[in-house]
Amino acid sequence: MGVRFGSDIGLREEDLEKLEPEIAYVTSNTDIEAIALVSNEGYQIAFAAVPGYTTDSDALSGLASALLMTSKSTMNSVMNEKLNEIIVRAGDGYIVVTNAGRFVLVGAGRNIKNLQTTVKVFRTATARISSSFPEE
Repeated sequence: MGVRFGSDIGLREEDLEKLEPEIAYVTSNTDIEAIALVSNEGYQIAFAAVPGYTTDSDALSGLASALLMTSKSTMNSVMNEKLNEIIVRAGDGYIVVTNAGRFVLVGAGRNIKNLQTTVKVFRTATARISSSFPEE
C-alpha cells in the first residue's frame, strides 16, 4: 500500500479532490507567481509556481505558517479577534497569507496592480475551504 500525499495529516483522497478545484480557481483568476496550501503547522499540501519563479516551496510554506500563527496570537491577545489574512507588500511584489480553516493559503506575486483582485479571489477560495475544513 502506497503512502498518499497528505495522508499523514489525516487527508483522504476525497479531501484532496475538494481542495484541488479551489487551488485551480485561485490560479486561473489571479496572476500570482507562486501558491501554496499548507497546514497550520506548515506541512505543505500543494505548491505551484510559474516557470522561472524561483522560490523554495518548503521555505514559503513554513514562513507562511509561522507568519499566520504569530499574527493569530497577536490579534487574539491585542484585539481579541480571529485573524483572517496577512498582506505583505514590497516595492516589487506582495505575499498574501490567508486563514483557510485547517489550512493556510499563501500566494506571491509581483504585479501590485492586481493585489486587490488577488485578495478577493483568496477570500472566496478560503471561505469555501474553511467551510469544508473548519479549524479543529
